[in-house]
Amino acid sequence: MLLKPTKIKDFRGPENLKNFLGKRGFFFILDAVLGLTVLIIGIFLVTSSYVNAPQPAQVSLLSDDLMDFLSDNKIRELNNPYAGIGGELWNKGIITDTDNSLLQQIGEFYAKNNLDTAEKFIQNVSKGIVPEQFRYEVWIDDTLLYPKTPSPEHIKSKSGTGLLLTSKKLTFGIINRTTSDLWGPYKAEVFVWER
Repeated sequence: MLLKPTKIKDFRGPENLKNFLGKRGFFFILDAVLGLTVLIIGIFLVTSSYVNAPQPAQVSLLSDDLMDFLSDNKIRELNNPYAGIGGELWNKGIITDTDNSLLQQIGEFYAKNNLDTAEKFIQNVSKGIVPEQFRYEVWIDDTLLYPKTPSPEHIKSKSGTGLLLTSKKLTFGIINRTTSDLWGPYKAEVFVWER
């Protein structure tokens, strides 16, 4: 049995070639548009998924910045109606040394076992320093000074965070300049994390 040769399409004619290339062009363009759409959607999904990721560098800088703020600023430089010169603590005679840094003043409150005043002092001087999306704690020698009694939400937030960073410094000072009574050195720590 002999097989008949099959007829192969001949595209040599001008109208046949135009039809064939027109169909190929349409599919090529459709393929390119679909591929570009998939790429654009993929890029959008990848970039939008990183928007809410916490930045470790930002939290690290924030803990260091808060510790630097407390250790570098002195009472005389503070414009605060509670803790600054002429403020409530100054007028009551609780703060007497304007050369104390804020961290030294916190340490002095700790040395005198005036922990309630230390908590309120930290709350007042750090107001507006730490952004709302972050929580923080201030410790002196393994004693929590701020917040002195953390809320259950605060504890849950700290235990559930993926990134908890700390900054540490030593602090010490003079309680009485005439008798040269010293306090410290105490280990001061600041913990910062995202809510």
